[in-house]
Amino acid sequence: QLGPQGWSSVIDGIGGTGVITIGNILGMAAHLEGKGTGLIDMAGLAQKGGAVFSHLRIARSPDEIHAIRISAGKADLILGCDLVVSGSKKVLSAAREGETVFVVNTAEVMPGDFARSADFSLPSERIKRAIRKAAGDRAYFFDATRTATALFGNSVGANMFMLGFACQHGGLPVSVEAIEKAIELNGQAVAMNVSAFRWGRRAAHEPQAVQALVDRSAKPAEKLAETLDEIVSKRAAFLA
Repeated sequence: QLGPQGWSSVIDGIGGTGVITIGNILGMAAHLEGKGTGLIDMAGLAQKGGAVFSHLRIARSPDEIHAIRISAGKADLILGCDLVVSGSKKVLSAAREGETVFVVNTAEVMPGDFARSADFSLPSERIKRAIRKAAGDRAYFFDATRTATALFGNSVGANMFMLGFACQHGGLPVSVEAIEKAIELNGQAVAMNVSAFRWGRRAAHEPQAVQALVDRSAKPAEKLAETLDEIVSKRAAFLA
């Protein structure tokens, strides 16, 4: 049940991967259940490839929503579609330790800094520690990008997978049925998005089973051509 303060969420990730779509799906699901919703999208200077943040509020009625922007310590859910963006101060500050459900896609996507430093490495473990410190025992991690690639042949379902992951961990104020209906109304890759949402729920419930499935489906590295004949044959096949 939604309280008088409603429900608040920060959805973050990389522009161009469907971060804003997740907020729209949740907003439509709330609308289908007769709830009020408010959404602000912040894409900054880079709508594709840069950090994107969506602030979403859901309440029992539109009259109960005043300011949409989520202030410090007020997020009930942080849906982290990218590890680096999730570890930024503006996202971490929205969490309440032990109360905010903080789910994060652990896939490592290099930020622009790597182009300026030959020795740049992503401080993944430090970012995870910062997230655990901010959220406490309600921080959950899963490589949604690798999983979506294994299941669907590409990573486009990763964010919808994370939405299902958050749903199964009790992070959403709307029903599964309303979310799947909202995905259907969105009309884009409906079958894949519903499947990704359901696989995310399963990953939250049975993480080891889903991880094992992904590991089994990983293709072994292709053998490199060694002789001249092998090189000619491979390149001829590629050009054909």
